[in-house]
Amino acid sequence: MTTIPFRLPRKAPASDLGYWAIAYHTASFHRAGVSFRDYGPALYLGVAVFNEHPEYCFDDPRLSLERRYREVRGNSCLDWAQAKPAARAAWERAHAQALAAQIGPAESLRLCAHA
Repeated sequence: MTTIPFRLPRKAPASDLGYWAIAYHTASFHRAGVSFRDYGPALYLGVAVFNEHPEYCFDDPRLSLERRYREVRGNSCLDWAQAKPAARAAWERAHAQALAAQIGPAESLRLCAHA
């Protein structure tokens, strides 16, 4: 596997990642010794996927999250099983913010059982 350092993709939701850069260490998914650099790809993925497909729930197989994580992982020490809780937290936060702001037509934002 070729590893590259994590770099923010061009369409990254910078404001959401800014929140996580400050708050990741107090999140329930955080493990001691794991840095934002390691969580960054998963957090990016969670927010980006919600922004791309707000009509899908996080666990929808059409999102291909595990495959997509491998594409953005870079040098993160986290495999998908370890990164998934961070991606879910980022997706859930983006979902909650969209619902609170009533972004888009109501029918495009699905209420998911876990969100």
